[in-house]
Amino acid sequence: MSYTQIIKPSFAVLLLVCFFALTILGQSQKSYQDTLKLLSEMNDVKSNNDKLAKLFRAGDERIADLLKALDDPNPDISLRAQVVIRYLGNDVGVKGLFEWYDKQKQFRVAGPIPLPLSEWDYKVVYAQYITEPPEKWVKSEPYMYALALDDSPKAKEALEKMIRIASNLDEATVANRAASRIQADQPAKILAGKEDLADLIRSNAFFISSDDRKYTSARFLALNGAKNKGLIEVYINRGRLSEGWYHVVVQKCEQGWRFFSITPVATS
Repeated sequence: MSYTQIIKPSFAVLLLVCFFALTILGQSQKSYQDTLKLLSEMNDVKSNNDKLAKLFRAGDERIADLLKALDDPNPDISLRAQVVIRYLGNDVGVKGLFEWYDKQKQFRVAGPIPLPLSEWDYKVVYAQYITEPPEKWVKSEPYMYALALDDSPKAKEALEKMIRIASNLDEATVANRAASRIQADQPAKILAGKEDLADLIRSNAFFISSDDRKYTSARFLALNGAKNKGLIEVYINRGRLSEGWYHVVVQKCEQGWRFFSITPVATS
């Protein structure tokens, strides 16, 4: 066998490897650019439900793109990437997001509180709520719902402390209303029934008061790529200038569905 007979196959293999590497790189760059385009168009999760739905459907497959977008020089893109990662709540995305938090000196936090609650979340609960006077509480409602949905011993302990404080507040406060709704229901229960997913969520929306139920509708937005999580918009229409919107993510289980996150997104 001659020297040239040995070198030619090796060169051909090298060319083939380079071709596939360039193809994969090109596909990766296109995917990232497509993700950035959707993030740039998602000015508001309520008004741009279609963009959020697209990212929710494709986000599990594009989690590397979303994590990369956290470092985008445009702070709005970074924040929106964080929001979508939190909506998806998959293990890779959440782990990467908290690792990113640890590297930042200053950052904004936005989006749902995925389950299970992390040590980072518990630090927030104790630092911003349990050890702070209730008049300083901001956005306590989603954390109370997340603790109720988590249903672990650690979450129950923290929730009991928040409810004890909130129950002494005026009944008109958000925290008191959230505490009352949690105590009146079983948020971590399995959701099962013959209704479609939107109707199932509407009929089990414990976070909506009984008075508001007659004004409430629900709209299905998207399933994620694995089809084991669904995103639903819940809308309360009491009349103009008295509206409310929630985004609900549910996760599939053997017997049906469970609430995964409940996020108030807008009021008017």
